[in-house]
Amino acid sequence: MMCSPMADPRPIRTRRLLLDAGGQLIAERGVAGLKLADITGRAGVALGSFQNHFASKDELVEAVIVEAVQTLAAQIVEGPAADDNDPAAAPIVALRRFVRLAYEDPAFCRLLVNLSRSEEIFVFAIRPYAHAALERAVSAGALHIADVDLAVTFTVAGALAVIRRILDGHLDSDADVTLAYAVLLSFGVDPDEAERLSSAPLR
Repeated sequence: MMCSPMADPRPIRTRRLLLDAGGQLIAERGVAGLKLADITGRAGVALGSFQNHFASKDELVEAVIVEAVQTLAAQIVEGPAADDNDPAAAPIVALRRFVRLAYEDPAFCRLLVNLSRSEEIFVFAIRPYAHAALERAVSAGALHIADVDLAVTFTVAGALAVIRRILDGHLDSDADVTLAYAVLLSFGVDPDEAERLSSAPLR
């Protein structure tokens, strides 16, 4: 029997080079100053190689943002709070940390919210991590959620809406606490416990 050949790793490597180059240039210049020639030059690949992986500059930007948000989600949701003895704390800490990005890294958040499919991209990137965190809390009896998938959708979409309002200067410096409190109430947590969880110092 003939063995199947090993998959060619070059396309994966090329895509990685393009994503890394795009991310570096976006951080340096922003999206408005991003040019395909600069991306391919930084990546050390031909323009044709770019077109094999991305249909346009906008598609590359979306991929860079999705990857960045997914990396943040993994760090936040699967970080120290995930091992907390209080199962309801992990998803709420994650929610607050994402909202607080609007205060701490407004340039990145403006890039996210200004994408043409910002809500779809944000929900897609965070959903697996948020779903796992809420499932753990529900299994432990800390949260009461009839439909976790629906809860993820409205919580993540709500976080993005709050981020937009913060960036526009319409919300004060503790909007993350207010949102977390409202979300906890919707998850069946009593008001005193919701206040404790939503206002706990972030580590």
